Amino acid sequence: MIAISSTLKSVLEKTLPLTVGLFAIMSVQLIDAVFIGMLGVNELTVQGITMPFQAGFIGIQVGIGIAATSIISHAFGANNTQRATNTASLALLLGSAFIALIGFALWLMEQSVFSAFVSVEDSGAQYQQLETLFGQFWCLWLLSALSSAVLYLMTCVYRANGDTKVTGSVFVIASLINLVFDPIFMFVLNMGIAGAALASMLGFAISAGYMMHKAKGRQWFASFSSALASREDVALLIKTTIPTMMNQILPSVSAFVTVMFIAHLGTNEIAFWSLLNRVESFLLIFTLALTMSLPPMIGRELGAERFDSIHALVQSASRFVILFHLAIATLLVVSLPIVVPLLSADNTMQDWLKLALWVIPFSYGPLGLCMVVTSIFNALGKPKTALFVCFVRLVVLYIPAIAIGSLQGDIFTIVIAATIANVLAGLFAWLQLTSYVKQNLSATQAPLVEAEAVK
Repeated sequence: MIAISSTLKSVLEKTLPLTVGLFAIMSVQLIDAVFIGMLGVNELTVQGITMPFQAGFIGIQVGIGIAATSIISHAFGANNTQRATNTASLALLLGSAFIALIGFALWLMEQSVFSAFVSVEDSGAQYQQLETLFGQFWCLWLLSALSSAVLYLMTCVYRANGDTKVTGSVFVIASLINLVFDPIFMFVLNMGIAGAALASMLGFAISAGYMMHKAKGRQWFASFSSALASREDVALLIKTTIPTMMNQILPSVSAFVTVMFIAHLGTNEIAFWSLLNRVESFLLIFTLALTMSLPPMIGRELGAERFDSIHALVQSASRFVILFHLAIATLLVVSLPIVVPLLSADNTMQDWLKLALWVIPFSYGPLGLCMVVTSIFNALGKPKTALFVCFVRLVVLYIPAIAIGSLQGDIFTIVIAATIANVLAGLFAWLQLTSYVKQNLSATQAPLVEAEAVK
């Protein structure tokens, strides 16, 4: 029988509820892709156009969320309740307003966004179809992105206060609402791809409203007026958010550039990459949950100056994520004959998926390690180091790999290039983490905290 350390057990207890919730969210997103695939390749292409913008919105909200979670958990560890409640209110108010402003600007730029990804050289009929579908989808999709951001910021406050169970259950609720409305809007009401965006928006909005209502009696939020009046807390949140947001926005820039490279290969390739990214998100669920559950745990230990516990958390999480993804990749390869037909009915898509899923999932262990290392550095008050790790992964390794792969004009070459980049990124992140652990994390030595970190 495999022995599990008390530290790893604690990590898993906090992570598994989030994993269940994220699994539900990702499952519905994967089903969304399947439903949209049933509508046709044009609809998948339109969904693919939103990928870099989705990554951008996620980057912004996660950047704000990481900063808020770090401050709140550290403040509670140091018994500074006022700072914790002020930060919770500021993150929700300012974060939602910022994302709404960006969404409005993108809505005004609808035609420019479409033209950036779809060439007028495509056949006239297909261009018109894509333009019509995009016009129906864009506004509703932006609203769903806003409601998703509000829900995520609410979950950050819950997690910072040590509650991952409610977050996990609310993710499940949002998924069920989406799953019920998806086929109704898309097929019964004949809304097509716009119905998928509307179903997502309702699921996220209803769930966010529920979390706001449930948090009323817990005294986790200060009034907006008093929070805004605390200039020190506003300044701290902004200072901490800037590097963490830059860290999270880099993936959106990478996604944008990647889709631009792939767009030159054709619309089928965009559709395939959109589907493959859905699968990747699905397979990285546990790691994503770990990056959400681990920082509050580290933040509390940092606030209480229990550095030996931080060392144990870091080591346990890093080792587990590698073994976990190796097992998942092996299981996926064995089940390919069952999985691939469920993802797409198109023969070309199936052939590409069969090849890609033999290779790239084995790089998700190193990729997951890189994600966890980034979250660890953010939680330790080292956002610049986290940004450096992310920069190397995406700008130094991933984007050049995609560019080189695209020169061959073959989508599978791009998959191979992305796989190599993921493995190298994981190795680099591990070297950075082990170096930091040796120099800073011991039972008698406190980690050096950067100026942007929580004080």
